[in-house]
Amino acid sequence: MSTPPPDDAHGPISQLELRYLRGALDAQHPNDQPYVMSKVEHRVIRQVKNRAMAQTALIGALGILLFYLPQYFWPGFFADTDLTVARTVYGLPLVRILFGLLLLYLEISLLLHLNIRAVRTIMGVCQFPRLYDAQYERHLRALSDAALDRDNRGYLHFGLDPYLVLPQWGLTLFLIVNKLKALATTLTLRLVLRVSRAGVASLADLIGMPVMAFWNAWATRSIIHEAQVRVMAPLTIREFVDELHEEWRDNDLFCQLIPEALQFVAIPKRQYNYAHLVFTETLMDRFGLTVIRPTGGFLEKLAQAPDNVRQGLERLIIFGALIDGKLSWFERRRLRQLREKGWLTHTLASIETLGKTFNRGEGLWV
Repeated sequence: MSTPPPDDAHGPISQLELRYLRGALDAQHPNDQPYVMSKVEHRVIRQVKNRAMAQTALIGALGILLFYLPQYFWPGFFADTDLTVARTVYGLPLVRILFGLLLLYLEISLLLHLNIRAVRTIMGVCQFPRLYDAQYERHLRALSDAALDRDNRGYLHFGLDPYLVLPQWGLTLFLIVNKLKALATTLTLRLVLRVSRAGVASLADLIGMPVMAFWNAWATRSIIHEAQVRVMAPLTIREFVDELHEEWRDNDLFCQLIPEALQFVAIPKRQYNYAHLVFTETLMDRFGLTVIRPTGGFLEKLAQAPDNVRQGLERLIIFGALIDGKLSWFERRRLRQLREKGWLTHTLASIETLGKTFNRGEGLWV
């Protein structure tokens, strides 16, 4: 059963989504076990991504323009406010600060709307979640919780203890942090212009236009990539875990080392990670694990394991490192440790190639 077309089909992006859905059942599609994107899905996602990146980049450039133009036309309105402290008068740009905060609020709200709309379109064209998926409702809740940054302890439920000092990153906070990066870049460029005496004051002010445009587009690209991974991950995970279970379900040593392997590669890189959470849940369900409580000493236990068990755990570790679409510095370091001990048959370059193939929507073949 396929996901029905959305009721709200207004606007060019929704029309694009609706046209795809109407012909989805008749279109040729590669085998989704594990998930492989069709040519139509690739094309639609590329169109949605390019359009959303162009829109958010334009918003970033216009935000800078709207901030400075009124100050040029009505400088008196934006004059500094005198504040007396201990008989000393300080000039504070209170009006400019409040005006900037208002523009920032409006821009963040508009960016949220555009990015969520783009993600909704991608979910629609890829028919995700599938209605026949037993975890359909949970996928919807997970997507909503991640976007709205609701409190979800995720891995703590399974006894893992990863990076608890890190906060959860919601979509709003992600965009705000992205704005801070853009501001830091702009201030750095303004300082360079001032030191080199290469431009006038107006050029220094407007240098923020391309900077904000770039960072907005980069944020949108990252959000859409995350949405694409969330589409591909569940079916890919289900196929991989089913295959792993078929091969290793009767091997007690392999089953015992699953929690150790997950903890060794630090599966969650943050407190809540959608792909890693689904991976852990699926492993627990298929292998009959109740709570994952690793005891440590994974390398020592791996040294005593037979070669075939090490190779099976190698597949599990590589798959877990790549399924969220990223290969972190910590994961690279762990993989190098295994490589140095001769327990990793793949090179780091070949693992990175597997990750790029997965990110292109061509499946994760470990």
